[in-house]
Amino acid sequence: MEEKTPIDPVEYRPALKKIRLRRLILWIVILAYLPAMMWALDSPEYRIRVTIVFSTWIVLLIIAVVFACIVRCPRCGECFHTHGPTFLPFRRCLHCALHVNADKRAAEAEPPKAKYAKK
Repeated sequence: MEEKTPIDPVEYRPALKKIRLRRLILWIVILAYLPAMMWALDSPEYRIRVTIVFSTWIVLLIIAVVFACIVRCPRCGECFHTHGPTFLPFRRCLHCALHVNADKRAAEAEPPKAKYAKK
C-alpha cells in the first residue's frame, strides 16, 4: 500500500482564496439588496426603479450563487458548497470538511522562523 504524504494546507492557498472571494461576492450581493431597495423606494418614480433594482439584484444573485456553487475544493476536488442538488454555504467543504481558512490557520500554527539563526 502506498502511504499518502500529508499535504501542507498552505499549498491550498490559491484555491481557498478563490473560495473566500466568491463567498464575499455572494454576501455583498445579498447585503446590497436592502440599501438598493430603500434608494429605489425613496425616488419619485419608485415603481420603475424598484423593478429595475429587483431585476438586476436577482440576476446578480443568480450569478453569485452559481459561481459559489461551482468552486472546487482543493483537497478532494468536489464542489466546496454543493452536495448533490443542495447549496449550503458553510465554512467547511461538504465532502472532506476542509475549512475555508485552513491555509491561514496552518500559517499561524507554524513557529516563527528566526531571521538570523545561530549555527
